[in-house]
Amino acid sequence: MNLFLICAGMMIPLLSQTDLPEKSKLGLQENSKSISLESYANENSKWFWFVSLVNPYPKMESEKPVRELFDPIMGFFAPDQKPVKTVSDFRDNHLIWAPHAGIGYQINSKWSITAQGGGEGGKIRTKQTHPSILLMPLHTDFEIKRMAFYCGTGVHFSPWGSPIHKDFENWKERIKATRPYLSASATYTYATYDAKVKVKFLPILHLVDLNLSDEWHTVSLDTNIGFEIPLNKRDEFVVSFGYSKFARLQEDFDSFTFTIEFKRFLQKKK
Repeated sequence: MNLFLICAGMMIPLLSQTDLPEKSKLGLQENSKSISLESYANENSKWFWFVSLVNPYPKMESEKPVRELFDPIMGFFAPDQKPVKTVSDFRDNHLIWAPHAGIGYQINSKWSITAQGGGEGGKIRTKQTHPSILLMPLHTDFEIKRMAFYCGTGVHFSPWGSPIHKDFENWKERIKATRPYLSASATYTYATYDAKVKVKFLPILHLVDLNLSDEWHTVSLDTNIGFEIPLNKRDEFVVSFGYSKFARLQEDFDSFTFTIEFKRFLQKKK
């Protein structure tokens, strides 16, 4: 009799698992899945860091005189003269990529705050000599150097919540877990401009020897809409499109932007 009771006691938990209806089994699977996803989330800190590349399309209105005046005049005296290279040429060819980095804190599943900074800059020089209509070679040396450094803070809103982080089996799962977001940042920018222009008919007739330099301090409001694509338990790939509106020199700095970003959550201390 005792043996019968012991065997029956061992069989009860087995029957309770195997004889469950399908809906109950599905419920258990979903619960275990949510528990595992929650455990992934609990491994991550609320803090994260990110690195980005921003491709801007600024207006650059200050460079129009180069196209409207300098190039036509030089082309009149020397028909073989090529248009000089400016920042606008690099912009039109999507060759301006500004790096920046920052840190952030996830307040909850929908809201995050960030602080970031970065910079960009470079020098473009066009140096050439061509025969002229004055029978003397025309020599031009045109150089533009621009630099910009910036820092700011922003707020990040995910209307449907931030993506769930876990180990994904393929890209289809990652795309399904992708979530949209909106963001706005207030940014301070320090920008510099240096230009050198030399024009002469070789060997003796100097026409232009000009040096221009300026610097600006300005602020902007940067707005973005984008998508967060989870890669694994801690990492995300982010793409966004936006617009930067400046308080000063809007004709030069106002810009549409395209951004690619890598973001990583820190791990909680054990």
